[in-house]
Amino acid sequence: MARYDAIPITQTEDDGSKPPVPLKNELVAEFFGTCTLVQIGCGGLCATVYLGVMNGLWQAAVIWLLGATLALYATASISGGHLNPAVTLAFALIRPDSFSISKLIPYWVAQLAGAMVAGIINLALFHTAIIEFEAKNGILRGSDLGIKSAVAFGDYYSLSPSVGGWVQALFIEAFGTAFLTFVIFSATHPSNASVASSAVPLIVGSAIGSMIALLGATTGAGINPARDLGPRLITLFAGWGSASMQGAWVYIAGPLIGGPIGAALADLVLWKM
Repeated sequence: MARYDAIPITQTEDDGSKPPVPLKNELVAEFFGTCTLVQIGCGGLCATVYLGVMNGLWQAAVIWLLGATLALYATASISGGHLNPAVTLAFALIRPDSFSISKLIPYWVAQLAGAMVAGIINLALFHTAIIEFEAKNGILRGSDLGIKSAVAFGDYYSLSPSVGGWVQALFIEAFGTAFLTFVIFSATHPSNASVASSAVPLIVGSAIGSMIALLGATTGAGINPARDLGPRLITLFAGWGSASMQGAWVYIAGPLIGGPIGAALADLVLWKM
């Protein structure tokens, strides 16, 4: 299996060289991988919020860990398994020799599309449960407080008493994403001989799960612009209206700031020593 470093391993040609994977194949992999990650992760949140079948933040973190690990094992050898616009930006800026910045926008589009389809799937799977949850709790979808029934799709730091405002929320999202990319770039650095390529998806999944367990009670630990924005856009057009977009920019800007920082600390500081 390919390392999580945007240099996919493909079938070797007769002369021993490895032909590049066509961009369309990479985009399909990013679409399916992001869809898998978000559907499983947010699906776990849906089961928790609307059905009450899981208790505690740690259980949600484990679901995200499993979703990320499965998605990466399925797609990393084709596209590098970014599944996150902040990770893609980090590779484009910090490892431009292995990932061309010309693929940045196509990757972002594929990731967002995958996350949106995941949102549609979860909306269909839990449609009845959401309606019952809203009726039971007196939630009027479309109102400002309607986001209380949209929390399994998008993240809303405004609902957490542990977050003082957008500045703190932005820092939390930037930090969580920086930690994620620091782990990714450290685990996939060519000089790090202690990590087998087959172990990288589990390591990355563990990093995601750790940040959700640590930060989930504050901002929700989106740490992935596609994971947050994709499902949000589905709720926007599914009755929650403009209220569902509250604070969305924080979950885009924070990860895009933190992602390259974590990657730079790994490649330009830790592994330059």
